[in-house]
Amino acid sequence: MSSLRSLVGKLRSFKPLARKRCISELMGILGTHSLEDAGFLRVGGLTVVVSCDGILEPVVKTSPRLAGYYSVLVNVQDVVCKGARPLGFLYVISSSSPAVRREMAEGIREGLERFGLEFLKAHTHPDTTYDAVDGVCVGVARKVLRSNTARVGEDLILAADLEGSFRRGKLFHALDSTQGKSRGEILEQVEGMVEVAERGLASSCKDVSAPGIVGTAAMLCEYSGVGAILDLDLLPLPRGVGREEWLLTYPSTCYLLTSSRSERCLETLRKHGLEAEVVGKITRERKVVLRAGGERETFVDLRRESVFGFRGSPEPSSRSRW
Repeated sequence: MSSLRSLVGKLRSFKPLARKRCISELMGILGTHSLEDAGFLRVGGLTVVVSCDGILEPVVKTSPRLAGYYSVLVNVQDVVCKGARPLGFLYVISSSSPAVRREMAEGIREGLERFGLEFLKAHTHPDTTYDAVDGVCVGVARKVLRSNTARVGEDLILAADLEGSFRRGKLFHALDSTQGKSRGEILEQVEGMVEVAERGLASSCKDVSAPGIVGTAAMLCEYSGVGAILDLDLLPLPRGVGREEWLLTYPSTCYLLTSSRSERCLETLRKHGLEAEVVGKITRERKVVLRAGGERETFVDLRRESVFGFRGSPEPSSRSRW
């Protein structure tokens, strides 16, 4: 078996990506087919952008404080990838343990301070049989970067902060590039994404979350009704991290964008402290294809498969309210 084919097998069975298949179960019930990282609503001259997310149970169990911090981080990045400035945060803490509740709250406080967020509201369940933390981030944007508007022929760009602490885990690895940075450094990166959106330097964007770079590319392509060729040889890597490890990593600051103005987009992102490279191309054929070392393998054929669990040939972008 070729090395790339073996890697594709690992990526296809990656649990954080497989978890996305349940999303389609709820779409019909809720009457929507929006697969955006965050929701948005036009109010006057601005767009209010809102994200909600919870933290995986294994993280909560092993490190409640980190879970609290990450409840802020993951929601902030879902707002930022839309080209919005995050402003406020709400949370729900569930635990019968006062010590666990306190640790979660301390992690949240650290996140609020690091990202410069206003605390808006909280709710506590002090008598549950489980420990959990869930958050909501609210931001505003002048122009929103959607996830279903990638266009055939555009470049696929990876923008990331690769400087941070790398944690190897059983479910997935994590690169934390935020806890060692000041608020000013983090908000400078946020401004890079906002500038890209407001100047129209990218047509679509998605936050790279637990499913990793390849899984996130597949979600972007499915929602946009396109395919992509992703050249793994072009991926920038964190220092001391191998390519396979990197593809099985949740990076705390990492985005996939598509652009027909790549040079200006790259220049803007780099100016604001993000490493950015063109790593592929958006194609008409609805397949996500990986290239590396002269090899080429199909990761997912979106004409026959769905990352989100839709049956048949899914075309969620054509049914999205956005």
